[in-house]
Amino acid sequence: MSKIDEKVEHAFWGRMQRPAGHDDWDVEFTDSLPDHTNVRIRVYFEDPDDQILQSNYSAIRNRWHELWPRILSRTDDMKLQYGYGITPIKGSSKFDLRLPTKPIEGLAEWSIMLQADEAGWLLDFKGWDDFGGQGVF
Repeated sequence: MSKIDEKVEHAFWGRMQRPAGHDDWDVEFTDSLPDHTNVRIRVYFEDPDDQILQSNYSAIRNRWHELWPRILSRTDDMKLQYGYGITPIKGSSKFDLRLPTKPIEGLAEWSIMLQADEAGWLLDFKGWDDFGGQGVF
C-alpha cells in the first residue's frame, strides 16, 4: 500500500488523495460483484480542476450501470483466453480506472484494470466501446 502524501477536499471530487511520489490524484467508489461482494474502483487523474476530466468522470458514473456488467464479463473472457478459467474476483481486489484527458464522447481512449491475485487484467475503451484487453503478468 502506498503512503498517502496529500489528502484534500475538492468541490467536484470530494475527498481526493495523492500517494507519495505520484503526480496523479485519485478518488474511490465501490460497486458490487454478482455475488454481492464489494470491490473498490479507484479513479486516477492529473488535474482535478480540468473540466474535461470532470465531464468524463460524470459521464462514466452516469453510465456505470451499463459499463460495470460489461467490464466484469470482458474480464472473465480475458481470464479464459489466457487459460486462468473463471477465477472469482475477491473483495480485496481493486479496479484502477484511468480517466481520458480528451472528451469521451469524441472517442477518447481510456482503460480500467483489475488488480487480481493471479494477474492484472486491462480493458481498453475508445469512447463507450471496449476495443481490446490483455493480461498483465
